[in-house]
Amino acid sequence: MMYYNYNRPEMVHRMNQLNRMMRTMCAQSRSCGPRPPMGLPVDVKKTDDAYILTAALPGVKLDAITITVENDVLTIAAELPRIPREELASYIIHERVHRPHQVERSFRLEGVDQAAITADAADGILTVTLPRETPEEGKGPRRIAIGGRVPAVEAPAE
Repeated sequence: MMYYNYNRPEMVHRMNQLNRMMRTMCAQSRSCGPRPPMGLPVDVKKTDDAYILTAALPGVKLDAITITVENDVLTIAAELPRIPREELASYIIHERVHRPHQVERSFRLEGVDQAAITADAADGILTVTLPRETPEEGKGPRRIAIGGRVPAVEAPAE
């Protein structure tokens, strides 16, 4: 069995070097500690007449969610809320990011009736229904409304 004396000056020096190297690696790669997720987790379910996309966005206001269709790509984007610093002091475990950040997810729309896409949100769950189509229906960029807040089809401002 080997015994290492970590109190020897050269061992302390090596351990300090290793600690500095690890801190540098964590700072450069952002792989240590809480950080914004790389994307928006979405479940996709296929039914006989539609695809159903479901995303959990707890605490996100409807105004902070945008759903757009452009060039046959559906994009769901949301601005996640900030956790106040005063509130963070009382946390025992903190895994959510305390600063606001944007999450986004895009899907290529093939075989979808783009003019009939609908979206609804309830209890922090966003549901987007993509009806299956017959070819050449509803092309062109537009914004999708959530739960009837604005007209269902809205041409983007140019």
